[in-house]
Amino acid sequence: MYLGVIVNPFARKNRGTPGDRCARLRHLLGPWGEVHETNSVGDLPGIVERLRPRASHLVSDGGDGTLHWLINEMLVQEKDPRQWPTFVPTNGGSIDFVARKARIRGRADAILRTLSAAARTDRRPPEVRLDTLELHGETCYGTMFHRIGFALAAGGVGNRFFDKYDEYHDPGRLTMARVIGRAVADYATSQLSRRPRSAGHLFTPTQARVVIDGREVPSGMHNALHAGAFDVNLGGVLRVFPLAREPGALHFQAGAIPPAQMIANLPALIAGRAIRSARLRDVSGREMVIEAEQQPLSPIIDGERFTDITRLVVHAGPNVRIAVPG
Repeated sequence: MYLGVIVNPFARKNRGTPGDRCARLRHLLGPWGEVHETNSVGDLPGIVERLRPRASHLVSDGGDGTLHWLINEMLVQEKDPRQWPTFVPTNGGSIDFVARKARIRGRADAILRTLSAAARTDRRPPEVRLDTLELHGETCYGTMFHRIGFALAAGGVGNRFFDKYDEYHDPGRLTMARVIGRAVADYATSQLSRRPRSAGHLFTPTQARVVIDGREVPSGMHNALHAGAFDVNLGGVLRVFPLAREPGALHFQAGAIPPAQMIANLPALIAGRAIRSARLRDVSGREMVIEAEQQPLSPIIDGERFTDITRLVVHAGPNVRIAVPG
């Protein structure tokens, strides 16, 4: 058992950390691993190349986005997921929905203490296997797009939510509630004043042709355009993709659900229930194909935004092994 720790100093919970964080983590690891800091995603290829031959566990000291980039760099260097090391998220971001799903508790320091103790006796911690989405696509420049992820907001309210969420300097649970509350208040005000604009930016639909398991979604305008590999707990505020709760199931959402119905479904989203709307295809499925119309898509995958995508095909990806330090 050998640990490779990748530190993202820009992750929310790592910002402003006093002292030399990497030195402290190296002290916690001792001879059972090594620590590498990234200043950008461009540093990852070299780090993963050095760690891949010997690391049994890759520890992502950051949030969901840091873990996303780490897994996808591993995909670039090793095509066979069975040869991948076990990944360990450390609750270093603003949402940490992957760590929540795996039921990983504590911060990086405590997690590394537990892992180094396990490595000392070569007794690996228990693991869970998480389903993923695999996304193949094309860009407006004619290049191919390929990612592995856990949650996709290709358009609609889930995608535009992050535009508002990222405007705040202190993202987290309270910020999520604030964004939702403001969107509801703005919509209510627009209805009372009878202004032509009824929804504002958050409820602006995305125009696309969508096919789920061979059946085209009737509407070409989508207020919700999402996919999840498992049920996601967003900071303890919203619980989405309940139809992916069972292993092997994917949850797809597409359609022109009106803003008023979306707001009416907030209790269901808080409780982790499926959304009810005759105009929304909210199903468990195998494949979703999204073709952009009018303008390219800017999908968000695991909290990371990508741009200039004209076509996406979403289906089940490989299982990813996640260690759960006791």
